[in-house]
Amino acid sequence: MTGLDQKTAERAWILLDGAVLDAPRLVYEHDDQPELDYLYRNTPHEGAIEASPCLVKPSPFSRLWSEQARWREHGIILVTDENLYPLADHLRSLLSIRLPDGAFAYLRFYSPTQLPRLMAAFSDLERAEFSGPVTDWLAFQSDGQWRRFRADGNKPVRRASEEGWFALTDHHITAMTGRARDEFIARLARYLSLNDPGRIDTLIQQANSLGFRTEKDVSRYAELTVVHGERINHPELHAVLSSREMPTALRLSEVDKRLAYGVAL
Repeated sequence: MTGLDQKTAERAWILLDGAVLDAPRLVYEHDDQPELDYLYRNTPHEGAIEASPCLVKPSPFSRLWSEQARWREHGIILVTDENLYPLADHLRSLLSIRLPDGAFAYLRFYSPTQLPRLMAAFSDLERAEFSGPVTDWLAFQSDGQWRRFRADGNKPVRRASEEGWFALTDHHITAMTGRARDEFIARLARYLSLNDPGRIDTLIQQANSLGFRTEKDVSRYAELTVVHGERINHPELHAVLSSREMPTALRLSEVDKRLAYGVAL
């Protein structure tokens, strides 16, 4: 459960990621009278409205709260006294942000993975400006708990036409990247049952030096190394792992196959 008291729950909204979840169907299956709006509606992104984040105000007797397992990994909760249309407009203004080089990029602040990284990178004032009328943001975490981020909720409500007004600095990006790396290291350590931060860091560096950059590829390389030990350093296998002529996934699959069938001993 979110741990929201009754008074707070009455002020709570759900923001669902329509790119990974059939949000409208889920909502109407579990709520007879919700308020719902697509954030891409009446914006330059309307052509992709089927993938739009959906802002939902559950009705008083909504069954959505008892079905959190269906959506908590694909959306967040926010708390505010603001009404639907001003709130939706403010959130629309955050759909894309300005990067340090002046370019614009989508900001998936409605992802329970991205929101904590973003909030942790902000100062109190930046969080307040970003939040506008929102007093609380809640995101479900991998430890099974909801994490809450507070803001004063008294900053101006932005209009949808102001999209891109919020700018990320180099400091924000560095902080978010560092947090993402720390989270990945923690997940990898749990996956490998390896309580050795130095060893984990070495495995990641080795994987990166071979051209493996994605979390999936790095995790697979680390698993092969931990399971097979020194066998991974066989010249024949190293030649495959370091080949730039093969896609990374194919390299790892080929090494896995050769290790499994004893081609390299």
